[in-house]
Amino acid sequence: MHMDAPSGKPRVILHFCCDPSTLVLREALLTNVGYLVVNSNNGFEAIRWSTSGRVDAVVLDLDRNHAEVRLIAEEIKRLKPEIPAILLTETKAVSHGLGELSDAVVTKDSDPEILLQSLTELLPGEVNLPLGPIPLALHPVAETVSP
Repeated sequence: MHMDAPSGKPRVILHFCCDPSTLVLREALLTNVGYLVVNSNNGFEAIRWSTSGRVDAVVLDLDRNHAEVRLIAEEIKRLKPEIPAILLTETKAVSHGLGELSDAVVTKDSDPEILLQSLTELLPGEVNLPLGPIPLALHPVAETVSP
């Protein structure tokens, strides 16, 4: 399965998160369905990547540092307003004015397919959705589920 842009090239998703294990987990989820993923846990690096011209969408993980994520979102929207931004949050109630800086809000405990569906809705062109359930190992709460 390939998540291709209208040009036929795989879509590139920039994922910003301060937690290295979360970066790895979401990268596995997104690459499993055909996206290319650029991970960043550095705000300046995330802004640089998002304005490089090769990023199709941005996923910002709202963790402890709301102020940093707000600055990153503001700068990306200022420099590249056409790039869709998805905010991953603990709850749908987004504070610190981040709601208006994002094109979609997905709660972290949502089924992973919600994030994939949000990307599909925000990115134009034909894409293929996963044909089956996402493997348990790629689910964000997999470690809390017992066999």
